[in-house]
Amino acid sequence: MVDSVPISDLYIYGVNWIGDAIVSLATLEGVRETFPDTRITVISSSRTLDVYSLSPSISSVLSRANIENKQFRRASGAATLCFPLSFRSAFDAWRLKLPHRVGYASECRSLFLDRTLDYKVWKDRHLHQASYYRELAESVLGPIPQRNPRLRIPEALIEGARQFLKNNRIDSALRIAINPGAFFGSAKMWPTRYYQSLIQRILKEIPDVSVILFSGEKDKSVTREISEAVNSPRVVSTDGQLPLKESIALLSQCHYLVSNDSGMMHIGAALSMKGIALFGPTDSVATGPMSDRTRILSHPVSCSPCLLRECPIDHRCMELLTPETVFPILREGILGIKTPSS
Repeated sequence: MVDSVPISDLYIYGVNWIGDAIVSLATLEGVRETFPDTRITVISSSRTLDVYSLSPSISSVLSRANIENKQFRRASGAATLCFPLSFRSAFDAWRLKLPHRVGYASECRSLFLDRTLDYKVWKDRHLHQASYYRELAESVLGPIPQRNPRLRIPEALIEGARQFLKNNRIDSALRIAINPGAFFGSAKMWPTRYYQSLIQRILKEIPDVSVILFSGEKDKSVTREISEAVNSPRVVSTDGQLPLKESIALLSQCHYLVSNDSGMMHIGAALSMKGIALFGPTDSVATGPMSDRTRILSHPVSCSPCLLRECPIDHRCMELLTPETVFPILREGILGIKTPSS
């Protein structure tokens, strides 16, 4: 509540990364459960617009590119949570005249916020990123429950995904999704040759299985390299051609996910998929998937988590996490798996 006034309109200045957007949905799930009548409006970048638009907890999503002249409700029951930590986000929220702006103090941006929280205090506690968003919301709304993020896929997108499966003749197969890229940088990526080895063993040892390789435009070269090396009709690639919404719908029709620490990993968690998340230079305590159906695998080394985009040495955190470790866990995980619901 703002000065003990119930919140009728909650504006969210959204984050720019897909994984962060998924994690932030956990807070909005808690807000929606506690305040079912509050209108939640997200102002989103183009990169995360599709993620926010698939959240059942959000009332409406506005693109930052199209709101220059929009008038926002400025009643006493309206408030804005500025989710990003950047100076630009606070300045932009101020420039757009979003009401009662609340965010973490950082990068000398407090001038553009009406209320601030101490970012260093939060960071020093080494909590999951989800608590960053929840504590920001609780500073305005009071206690809200901790919930996992959810996505709801429209039937039209589900039908499109089913058509993709049919066109590639894998609609009757057990489908394992593999996301070998990472937008953040190559340090987060499990070696390509390991993915090739894992897929070859899947095809050899698990009957009636097909593999779908997921990628965006930026990392489609990785999936192409894997496809060419494996060279099997049971391996299909999106080849970076599907928009994010369609990729999410296709992922929802898969039975299992293997992924680096990436946006797709978090999407799988929000879809309540079973799967494996491969961690190396990043911190699973802070950015791990919000689902107990995803198993985190890593190989402890002294230099991890380094949080670097590119490994300056031998990439040992990922090199020592071998396919021989991953495959038995994958095989165990898909036993008795059920077909995903639409």
